[in-house]
Amino acid sequence: MKFLIREATSDDAYERGYVHYTAWMETYPGLMPHSFLDTVKLENRINYAKSHPENTLVAEVDGRVIGFVSYLDEARSHVSHQPASEIVAIYILKDYQRNGIGRALFQEALKRLTKPTVALFVLEGNQKAIEFYQKMGFRFTGKKIIQPVTGGELMEWEMVLSR
Repeated sequence: MKFLIREATSDDAYERGYVHYTAWMETYPGLMPHSFLDTVKLENRINYAKSHPENTLVAEVDGRVIGFVSYLDEARSHVSHQPASEIVAIYILKDYQRNGIGRALFQEALKRLTKPTVALFVLEGNQKAIEFYQKMGFRFTGKKIIQPVTGGELMEWEMVLSR
């Protein structure tokens, strides 16, 4: 499958928001409380993408955005291994997964990150994501974050790549 990786622009907001929203709806039922997923709205994802085009790469197939990765060269303060960079999000529409697109997005993002450690957080039970991150060289640190949400809580585990 031919695809293009490029920097996101504010013009990508609708498609990026659509990918974000759709990936959540495809991936998280059973991993997140239904009442919380019901609060996730496409419009909010689009508005977020519009106001945050920086530090994001998109993957295009036939001129259509089908995935993205967002990253920070300076990780947020809750990352335990500092100094670190951070992968904040990676989402690819289900029909385009397992075609090397996620790996290409990840590798391109890693080239832009300067710290010796790269961290990310993965939702507990998201086995496909965990396996992907492990193939990319990430390992669990044992740190978890629990976030209260509508209808329950989310547990995310920290993973790091040392390079």
